[in-house]
Amino acid sequence: MIPQPIFAWPLVGAQVLIFGTTAFALFAAPRAVVTGDVSARSLVVLWRVLALIVLVMSPLRLWSIGAGMADSTFREVLPSIPQIMRETFAGRVWTWRLATALLLALVAWIPTPGRLATTLMFVISVALLALQSVTSHAVDKGAFAITIHFMHQAAAGMWIGALVSLLIGATYGHAGADWLRSATSRVSQIAGWSVAALLVTGVIRAWEVLGVQLDLLVNSIYGRTLLWKVGTAATVILIGGYNRYRLVGSVNESSARASLIRNVAVECVLLGAVLGWSAVLANTPPPH
Repeated sequence: MIPQPIFAWPLVGAQVLIFGTTAFALFAAPRAVVTGDVSARSLVVLWRVLALIVLVMSPLRLWSIGAGMADSTFREVLPSIPQIMRETFAGRVWTWRLATALLLALVAWIPTPGRLATTLMFVISVALLALQSVTSHAVDKGAFAITIHFMHQAAAGMWIGALVSLLIGATYGHAGADWLRSATSRVSQIAGWSVAALLVTGVIRAWEVLGVQLDLLVNSIYGRTLLWKVGTAATVILIGGYNRYRLVGSVNESSARASLIRNVAVECVLLGAVLGWSAVLANTPPPH
């Protein structure tokens, strides 16, 4: 059987990234990102690719979940998928997820997308994150745990979405040092608040799973995966701090500007790895 994180990782990544980038474009981006010719087109291309990933990976993810529920192969479980969608809670939620994924793709591929389409994609991505939270491990803990899971995913989306938007604007846009300084300042603020939210919600989620049994951090697969996730995220925080306090003030210099863009690219890659660890955690049974 194919490991479920292979389907979960691109789906989770696409959902949080489309949420974060649309949120940044609507509420935080300097004007040049929203109206700039090249950078705006690049965002549209990104959103369309992400929407297609969500559309393609959603049924595959449901298929893999069905195989896991039935403890059978993909081929064996395929005839049972309609029954799973009708008769199980997760299946009914996935019916809505599939419909929402289709709606997202339709909106993303509007021939001339504008602010309204961006707003619709943002709203739809919020719905996808909410539906994802309802089908996570958190559903066993109740409404509070589901809310914490949603906030955790949203904070991660805001963080990586702001960084990717900055990278696209700096790489493909025509804005200069003034725009980059303004955008970097806003991204730094978003990252700071996002990290704070991730720390709070992450501690709550870890407490719900591990409780006071801290030995499970090293004596269980779930705990060790969590440590890898935290370590990778901490590396991103260190790089972001270096950017904030050493490079932003010197952004008028071409060398500092090039270093900043390079470091942001590294941050984006590492946050992609963090999402990968999250996908593994979502498919790892909590320790008992």
